[in-house]
Amino acid sequence: MATELIRRLEDVRPGDIYLGPIGGWVGLGVKAGELAVDGGFHVGPLIVSHIGIVVDAAITEEPSPLWPTGLLRAPRLAQAMPGGAEIVDMTYAQHWTKQCAYARLPEDYPGQAADAAAIARLMVEAGVGYSYGSYAALAAWHWGISTPKLEKWIGRRRPEAIPFPAWTPSVPVGANVALPVEAICSVFADQAWSLTGKKIFEDGRPHQCVTPSQLGARLLMGLPGVVWGWPAITPYP
Repeated sequence: MATELIRRLEDVRPGDIYLGPIGGWVGLGVKAGELAVDGGFHVGPLIVSHIGIVVDAAITEEPSPLWPTGLLRAPRLAQAMPGGAEIVDMTYAQHWTKQCAYARLPEDYPGQAADAAAIARLMVEAGVGYSYGSYAALAAWHWGISTPKLEKWIGRRRPEAIPFPAWTPSVPVGANVALPVEAICSVFADQAWSLTGKKIFEDGRPHQCVTPSQLGARLLMGLPGVVWGWPAITPYP
């Protein structure tokens, strides 16, 4: 049985949510977009400007001189990007720093986290991305322009029906899942879980009206039962 503790990168598993910074030229655009929305979210060294969802656990064996931690394959992270969501190998240099954290959500039924990871994969395979118009729309909504037309644009779905990856108590057998047209990083992670029936937010907000700051704050301070991994507290190696 996988450990409930997240003390190193090898402990993360499918469905875990990554919170941290984002770099590079994409990161500059993302930060500019988030400044327009709500300014980002910081708690001590933790910087929540990017959110992803783990889709593959690490493959490990007994430690060896080549792999002191026993790592054979790095865990993998699905994340939203402007040109389309992608899956990347996770590294200590980028994904286990004092600026990062990991949240393991409590399951409403066995296997829900795996279902959330499967939906994240579906969004990657479908090429779900986002435009910077997504940030403009979320900024307008955040600052009070919460019109039905704007909320409908933010929450629009792809017309094609995609078979749900697994049966769950909240989704009938043979049901299809309607993926979002656009999804910034926080919407991407929230939708992966929400489409399994998980209610992360219960404040009546429209679908997909979720910013990184709001999701980070909800996980940190409002959602009970979350198991956390804190690289700032347990640096490794």
